[in-house]
Amino acid sequence: MQLEKYAVTASSLHTGYRFVSVGERGNLVKVVEYSPTDNPDEYNLAFGDYDPLTGAISDTIRSNNGDRDKVLASVGETAIDFLRYYPDATIFAKGSTESRTRTYQMGINRFYDEITQEHSVFGFRNGIWEVFEPSQSYEAFRMRRK
Repeated sequence: MQLEKYAVTASSLHTGYRFVSVGERGNLVKVVEYSPTDNPDEYNLAFGDYDPLTGAISDTIRSNNGDRDKVLASVGETAIDFLRYYPDATIFAKGSTESRTRTYQMGINRFYDEITQEHSVFGFRNGIWEVFEPSQSYEAFRMRRK
């Protein structure tokens, strides 16, 4: 993606990523982790602020750091990197709230043409998975390499 994004550091296995959001509320460490689900070759995308007290990801904090698009582009870059290392994997993503799921969808909609050049995107609605259509609203998303 040809968007402004943060420098991202990957773990040795490329299943965990960190970057620093720089904005109105200071420097905030963001974490993206890909963990296996019960479905073969499917990984859950977990994203949020790093909590230094617990060492966990908080996916309920609203940072409002004024850099949403740059953060979304950085998260998207981790997905592309992850799929380079795990080309048979499928990424599952769903926000911790409806609002966060809508934010994910806005990011997919905005960069749909770029994403779908090398990746297939699916949306979950009405109890079924379907090929992602930017004009529809979805409850969850899947992405994989073509």
